[in-house]
Amino acid sequence: MLGDLIAALDQPEVVASVLSTLHPELATKVAERAAQASMSVGDFSAGAVRTFLDEADDDLWFQLLTLMRKSEDPGLSAVQTILQWVVTA
Repeated sequence: MLGDLIAALDQPEVVASVLSTLHPELATKVAERAAQASMSVGDFSAGAVRTFLDEADDDLWFQLLTLMRKSEDPGLSAVQTILQWVVTA
């Protein structure tokens, strides 16, 4: 589920699919942050998610797990939420 999606974020078609589920304004912000970091959107997205997984505190994990539990597609919801947190922080 989440692990498979995270592993697949290195694939351009997977990133494009995930970004297509985001609000257009949020997808634009992800693309802008990627450009600022001189990275592809895929590399930026995958890195942002992996950094979150490595560094998030207990409160953020609790919030994320709550959102995932309520979602029909927990892995996708997790990645969407993480990207939103990254670009709005």
